[in-house]
Amino acid sequence: MLIDLHCHTIERSDDSTAPAIELARNAHNAGLDAIVLTDHDTFWPEDEVKRISDEAEILVMKGVEINTDGGHALVFGLDEYIFGMHRPAFLREQVDRVNGAMVMAHPYRRSLPWGVHPGENGYDEALKRAINGEFVRVVDGAEVINGRATEEQNEFARLLLDAVGTPPLSNSDTHSVEGIGSVATEFEREVHNIPELIVELQTGRFKPWSAPGWVAHGMAPPKSN
Repeated sequence: MLIDLHCHTIERSDDSTAPAIELARNAHNAGLDAIVLTDHDTFWPEDEVKRISDEAEILVMKGVEINTDGGHALVFGLDEYIFGMHRPAFLREQVDRVNGAMVMAHPYRRSLPWGVHPGENGYDEALKRAINGEFVRVVDGAEVINGRATEEQNEFARLLLDAVGTPPLSNSDTHSVEGIGSVATEFEREVHNIPELIVELQTGRFKPWSAPGWVAHGMAPPKSN
């Protein structure tokens, strides 16, 4: 079962141009089985998610992307933001309180500086810092492939996850309608709702998936002042 766990919408993410209904329809047309709406620090009402799911004829679920001191987490099972969730350990406590699950998004961010390549000064040090970090050790999985990353950024994530032993998955992190459908996570068992998704994430019954011929292009580097 192919599920994209990391999707942003124009309705609830300032940096997205994708209407939720169009994301869902494109996901269906691309052959995905489900998507999860994970907008930044905000939660979709359940009735709106069900309406989108019914209209697009594809399973749509809700999660959230939480910004923490250690990086961004995709969280499943929470319904509200509680002050202090910017601390990874506290966020983990809240996720465990509701028997939820959390995934590390784009693990290379805040670790690998822009323009630093393998073999260059600073690369090994960045990888070592990431390996010794707290965040990657308190999640149920992490993105070894992010659809908006470069090939080198995803390779950094792979080296990190291999070193720590965090289960790998992959998601589009789409902020546009066109970005859906090429990257997702493949689950061994059928998922019909968030509780079932949480069980599969907790037990590690998943693996990364990308469409045949898909090539990572990444985002434009940040502008210098």
